[in-house]
Amino acid sequence: MGATPPPQTNSHKQQEKTMARLPAVTKDQLAPEDHEYFDSIVGTRGSIRGPYGVLLHSPKLAARVADTGAFVRYEFSIPESLKETVIIATAREMRSQYEFSAHAKLARAAGVSDETIKIIATGAAPAGLEGDEALLTGYVKEMLQKHKVSAATYKALTDRFGEQDTLHLAVLVGHYMLVAQVLATMDVELGEGMVAEIPE
Repeated sequence: MGATPPPQTNSHKQQEKTMARLPAVTKDQLAPEDHEYFDSIVGTRGSIRGPYGVLLHSPKLAARVADTGAFVRYEFSIPESLKETVIIATAREMRSQYEFSAHAKLARAAGVSDETIKIIATGAAPAGLEGDEALLTGYVKEMLQKHKVSAATYKALTDRFGEQDTLHLAVLVGHYMLVAQVLATMDVELGEGMVAEIPE
């Protein structure tokens, strides 16, 4: 089973205050028929944060992106620590400070060590890592740098995680590539309390 989604907040207007090229959309700025999309995102995430404030300029798109994100975050069965390892490895390859900072916090909460996070942030991974962390960060780097996955890497993934979860891993990486592209295009800045962890 995946992680339990965060509880819905009492305030549907709770939003993280970040600066971006497009202002974050609040519920009262949406047409009444689009409120369901706002509510569905709050329902799985507890608030509107990160890319979703700007994605809500296209409410249906925001909800569909959020739905895929909810699946790979909460219904995909590999351990939370490994999901977050994949996400921060993706963020590092995409040079997304926001995505890396947000998920490094979640990675630490899931038990990923500071040393592992630092190795990923510097781009050294999979060197210095072992086991699943080395396999998964190597996969992410191979896919995002070479734009293909070798037969040896695919076999290692399917031997360890099975065919279905290997497919889920590909979608997990793809989803956070999409999120990173939205954050970069809209120039979403780090929020309060967030720290840039990828070296310049």
